[in-house]
Amino acid sequence: MPNLRTTVILKTDIVDSTPRIAALTQSEMGLQRKQHKQFISAIAIKNLGSIFQDEGDAYWMEFPSVTTAALAAIEMHQNLRSAQAGRGEKQRLSIRAIITVGDVLHQEQDTIGTTLSLTARIEKITPPDEIYLSHAAWLVLNKAEIQTAFVGEFYLKGFTEPQSIYKVDQKHRTRVLTDQYIIFTDAKGFTPFVKSASIEQVENFLLECDDLINEICEKHGGVIRQVLGDQYFLTFIDANQTLMAIEQLCRSWKGIVERYKLGISIGIHKGNLNVIRSFVFGNDIHTTVYLSELDRFYQPGPDGICVVASGKIRDEFMGTGQEVKFRALDRERITQEVYKMIIREHGGFEFVLEDVPRI
Repeated sequence: MPNLRTTVILKTDIVDSTPRIAALTQSEMGLQRKQHKQFISAIAIKNLGSIFQDEGDAYWMEFPSVTTAALAAIEMHQNLRSAQAGRGEKQRLSIRAIITVGDVLHQEQDTIGTTLSLTARIEKITPPDEIYLSHAAWLVLNKAEIQTAFVGEFYLKGFTEPQSIYKVDQKHRTRVLTDQYIIFTDAKGFTPFVKSASIEQVENFLLECDDLINEICEKHGGVIRQVLGDQYFLTFIDANQTLMAIEQLCRSWKGIVERYKLGISIGIHKGNLNVIRSFVFGNDIHTTVYLSELDRFYQPGPDGICVVASGKIRDEFMGTGQEVKFRALDRERITQEVYKMIIREHGGFEFVLEDVPRI
């Protein structure tokens, strides 16, 4: 039966999704939509909300209060930014969010009401990364918990009176992602390869490498934080998944060595990342990069695969039987002071797989 009730609505929408979708294959499009819906739904449920309708990459949600809807919207924005840290402002995915409240007629799978129309109209004027509220939603919001600012009055299509619009005042302060397993990878010999290989060969390598890294991250819960040509900056949140990711990468890379004659240097460290909006920075990132460069003091095996972990990574596996895969580097062979300092402060251990030659 029809059910008319006061409903708090949160609507989210990916900004400029049409050109993004046009650049995707059908399978990529389906995967992105599935992942985005899971992301939105998980945060909504966590904040006592639920999706009641979806339109492509836009989602209509219902919440028990305006405040919980606002908290959910803030979390969506923050987590989406953190997940894409390092991609840059123009490359990352962004959403806008609209919160309204009013009477809505719920009838089977349909929803009808002026509140829905108002939500759609406010969406048209909401910029990327912003959370806009109707006047009615702003009135009942817990303003001690959620800071807001007045945007202005707007004449919206279908409404005779100007509508007062507010926004959530999001403070883009630096967030610290703690205890991250940080991986930095660098294809060895890539610069001379680019000079001597054909454009097609370079493209094939880059695409194959990207497919492999994406597959590993999807399987083991990793996040690609930044890509610069042949170099990848990744993070994981679980020690065992990190190790399995490294093992898969090393074994799979042997095929890349055969096809392109390019080795790989990998640094692994555990530490913190600082994130503000889509930017990421921190000393532990630099430490990981330095660890990946330690192969310059050694002679890699014929496969050219070198993995160096910090003491923090080795310590994670002490007593598990996996610690035998970590072998201390010979410090006497490290001649440059900056790398000596890294080893003194963080330790340096070669990570060895039985079927991957040692350095």
